[in-house]
Amino acid sequence: MTTVEKGQRLTGGAKLAVDMGPLAVFMIAYFLGRRLAPIVGNLVGQDWTIAEGEEMFLAVGLFMPAFFVAFIYSVWKERRVAPMLLVTGVIVGVLGSLTLVLHNKAFFFMKPTIVYALFSIILAAGIYTKQNFLKIVFDGALDLPDDAWLTLTKRYAVFFALLAAANEIAWRYLMRDCDLAGASSCGAGEKIWVNLKVFGFTAISLVFTAFQAPLIAKHMSDDEKTDSAA
Repeated sequence: MTTVEKGQRLTGGAKLAVDMGPLAVFMIAYFLGRRLAPIVGNLVGQDWTIAEGEEMFLAVGLFMPAFFVAFIYSVWKERRVAPMLLVTGVIVGVLGSLTLVLHNKAFFFMKPTIVYALFSIILAAGIYTKQNFLKIVFDGALDLPDDAWLTLTKRYAVFFALLAAANEIAWRYLMRDCDLAGASSCGAGEKIWVNLKVFGFTAISLVFTAFQAPLIAKHMSDDEKTDSAA
């Protein structure tokens, strides 16, 4: 049995579980919740059903505890609070709670907009105040000169701003005829948004990050290049 060192970063399966686990719970609850609810209910001797149009509320209700379990696990393993995870957690808690308490899906649709916009504002503020917030987020994972960090920060600030705008446009257009506070289904538009949020924005983020590889490789130290080649 190995002992986890204090401050050790999550790697491999643990990192994937923290990042994607809550999203997987959300997707299963949203797309399979109506089918699974009666089965789970029978196992505990209850008559559980999910009305059409209520899938989002079930998914949000299960996503929130899944996210906070992942958050607590991350803090326990790394012995630190990841800044981006903390910001996301606060927003998830506030908007998720408003979604459930006020029974209004609009709050959860706005979550990505607020998260991305806040990240963009924080990075832009760092440029203005000459604080390297992106370097803090990477927490020593990369050793780059200040000019490279500045370039990356500008790129990510613009990228997050574009994601925020894209989500805001997408959900308002897709849900333009939906009663967000009602129990009726929002139809295909809601399902399109869910897939866009989970798969579309994730894929776009991975592609964008991959495009930063040449800049990072150009400014990596010799030791890092050697480690990467090993």
